[in-house]
Amino acid sequence: MLSPAEVSRFALTTRLDPREVRAMTLEPFASRYPPAARSIADVRAGRVYSMHTDRWLFPTTARYCPHCLAGDGSDIQNAHGGPWQILWRLPVVFACPLHKVFLEHLCPHCHKPINFSSRTQLVPRPAATGVRPAHCRSSLTQDVPTTRPGDPCGAPLAHDPRHHQPGPALLELQRKILGLLGPGRPKRQAQQYFTELILLAGLVTICWPRIQPVGTTRPLAAAVDRHLAIHDGVGSRPYRSTAAPSMRSPAPPSSKSPIAS
Repeated sequence: MLSPAEVSRFALTTRLDPREVRAMTLEPFASRYPPAARSIADVRAGRVYSMHTDRWLFPTTARYCPHCLAGDGSDIQNAHGGPWQILWRLPVVFACPLHKVFLEHLCPHCHKPINFSSRTQLVPRPAATGVRPAHCRSSLTQDVPTTRPGDPCGAPLAHDPRHHQPGPALLELQRKILGLLGPGRPKRQAQQYFTELILLAGLVTICWPRIQPVGTTRPLAAAVDRHLAIHDGVGSRPYRSTAAPSMRSPAPPSSKSPIAS
């Protein structure tokens, strides 16, 4: 999120209208998606804010649809790849309904998060040469703050992820979420939906695996186990680990917890 002063400076530098600059950020979703509204309030109040402040606003690595990045066959997209979608930055956007695939976060070549960096940069190595927008920016060597970043991988991200195909129910859920983020639904309805979604996800997380929602299937339970194992393994940095997470169940709530009583 950009402060009004940053918007003005960016618009002046790029010769864009301030409205065009804001359209390039998540600000247009603030009236529908509560985490975006909170971040804008923090920025305007002068409070410290980073991309890792709110897990419901930014994953710590970019995600993408490999088919979208393959382009539409036009000259410019053949040269540079298809456009990155701003909605891919929101954690509630997990699939591409057009191509019926899950969004990817790993490079098909180096198998690291595509913009992996230990620095809190939204776009790591922005000055790296020879890396096109639809190519991997992950370092081929471990990147730590005290060392010079390694060369970026640079491999194209467009590929055919046949093993990552969501079922009809998940695609329908994604279409519903995208519809709520768009202008076709009432803003209040969208705000209520996402607020309740965040609360329910939190309740499931702290109660798992002792309490599971009605209708939880074994594959869904296994997916939740894997998700929580990743978070347990990397603390506040989801998607940082490229290794397969352990399949142990997260620790149940403490006997002193109100939920356990």
